[in-house]
Amino acid sequence: MSENSTRVISSLYIYPLKSCKGIELKSWKIGQYGFKYDRYWMIVNEKCKVVTQREQSKLVLITPKLEEVDSEDESKGGDLVLSAPDMEELRLPLLPDQANCIKYKATIFDDTIDACDCGEESAKWITKYLGCSARIVFKSDARFVSSNLPKELSHQPKVATHDGFPLLLISEESLSDLNNRLSKLVDARNFRPNIVVRGCNGPFEEDKWKKIILGNDKENLFFVACRSTRCTVPNVNPDTGEINIQTLRTLQSYRRVDAGAKYFACFGMNVIHNRHDIMLNVGDPVTIVSTGEHKREPYVQK
Repeated sequence: MSENSTRVISSLYIYPLKSCKGIELKSWKIGQYGFKYDRYWMIVNEKCKVVTQREQSKLVLITPKLEEVDSEDESKGGDLVLSAPDMEELRLPLLPDQANCIKYKATIFDDTIDACDCGEESAKWITKYLGCSARIVFKSDARFVSSNLPKELSHQPKVATHDGFPLLLISEESLSDLNNRLSKLVDARNFRPNIVVRGCNGPFEEDKWKKIILGNDKENLFFVACRSTRCTVPNVNPDTGEINIQTLRTLQSYRRVDAGAKYFACFGMNVIHNRHDIMLNVGDPVTIVSTGEHKREPYVQK
C-alpha cells in the first residue's frame, strides 16, 4: 500500500433520527457512542420495534436540524427540529427529561433497549406522516458492541440506536467503482456513512485497513472492526425516496467478499473509536497504521 497516497476525510455525516435524512458537516465531535447526536432518536411501531427505510422509504424525506444553545455544553439544551413534506415542524429537546418520561422496551433488530418516549405531540406527528401508528423515542441506555472487537481495544464500545457499530466509513474510490457499473448513479448518502475518505490507491482499499489515525494527532486511533453488510437501504434515493433495486443487485454481483457473511454484499467498513471528545474535520489526513484480513464474526446479542 503506497505511502505516497494523500488520503483525507472528504465528508462527514450524522443521522440524529435513525433512518431519516442525514446532516452533512464540516467538523464534528466524537462522543461516547460515536458522533455526538448520531442516531440518538429512532422511530418505533405499535410493537415497539424500530422502523427504518427498509419498511418506510419516505423516512429519508424527514430532515433534521440541530439547534444547539451551546455546542460545547450539552447541559444548556437546544432542540432537534424535524421537517417533512406537507408537515409542520416538530421540535424535540436535545436533552429529554428522562427522569419523568415514559420508558419502553424497544427492539432494534435482535437487541432490546430502554427507550424514552418523546411524547404525544411527536407520536401524532410521525403517525400522520407515515400513515400508521408510530412513536419517536430517545435512547435511554446504550448497547455494547460485542462482535468483531479488536483485541487491542482498551474498552468495550457502546452505541445508541445504531445497527451495530459506532461509525461507518466508505471511500470515494469504492463509490466510483460501483457507479461505473450502474445506469443510475448513487452517491455517498445512499450508504449512510459517517466518514467519507478520498485519495485511496484504488477501490476497496479500505477492506484491508485494521487501524487508522484520523487527523494530525497520533492519539486519534480508530479500529476498523469489519466490513459493513448491506440491506436494501442503498436502493433508496436519498433525495426522493424512490427505490432502485439495481443498486443492491449490482453489489450482490461482485461484493459478496466476506467469508463470514457470504450471502451479503459488503460496502464500507465499521469503525470503532479508541477515545472520545475529539474533533474530526473535513480535510483531516487519514493515516493507515496497519492492514490485514477481515472476516465477519457471528452476531452476539448485547
